[in-house]
Amino acid sequence: MKVIFACTLFLSLLFSAACERVVTPDEYFAIAQRVAAKIQREADERIRLEAAGEPEIKYSPEQLRNAEGDLEALVDNLKRASDGGHTLATYFLANLQDNPMFSERSRKETCGLYQKAMDQGLLAAAVGYYHLCDKAYERFDLHNADHLKYLQSLEQLLKKPNVHGDAYPLPAKHSLCFFDEGAPLPQQGALAAMRARAVALVLTEDQYRAEANYILALTRVNRNDRHDSQNIADLDEAEALGCNDFHGLSAMMRNAVKIAEKQ
Repeated sequence: MKVIFACTLFLSLLFSAACERVVTPDEYFAIAQRVAAKIQREADERIRLEAAGEPEIKYSPEQLRNAEGDLEALVDNLKRASDGGHTLATYFLANLQDNPMFSERSRKETCGLYQKAMDQGLLAAAVGYYHLCDKAYERFDLHNADHLKYLQSLEQLLKKPNVHGDAYPLPAKHSLCFFDEGAPLPQQGALAAMRARAVALVLTEDQYRAEANYILALTRVNRNDRHDSQNIADLDEAEALGCNDFHGLSAMMRNAVKIAEKQ
């Protein structure tokens, strides 16, 4: 009797496993999108109340639990989609976790996600990687092996056909060309200002291409540690795609190259 029961239970488990449908990465990503849309609707409502002059609204304990649950569901579904090879899920997960206030361990994990999406051909991920992860230029170590490898990857992405063209526009955390970090904040509520910044940092494919060319122009040097005609070509391409030179670096670089060529 025990043997028959054990065999029946085993067959039941096999049947359940066979009938259980596997959720695809695309489906996990679609779930994440629905959760993100819900979070966005709730944020829009808070911004509306702020603009109407409502006093600061406190979250109730239940609302806090629901908000935390939504965020956990968003992250979980993005992770599952990313683990299944979904490039956009990997990028959105990196963008969500991209916060310099987080720990060094979190930064490395986020850099790994940007690298993964970059390896899968997403130019936006390469731009995100530069801002959070490629720190050699800050040490003036422009011949650093990792930095040179990154620049090579960036250049290759610009040359290859974009396999993710339909994904754009995509959000960025920072922009050298299309958002002036030094500009005064607009006179509006804190939540509205945050949304305005986020909207300004949703970039098209051409804008990401401008960013990539501007990064190459700024951080690539020749064997003599100087900028040269290749940097000017990168600048020309960036500016042709709409890059704004907020800090006058373009004029400085063009002048420096002109002087170097006369020597």
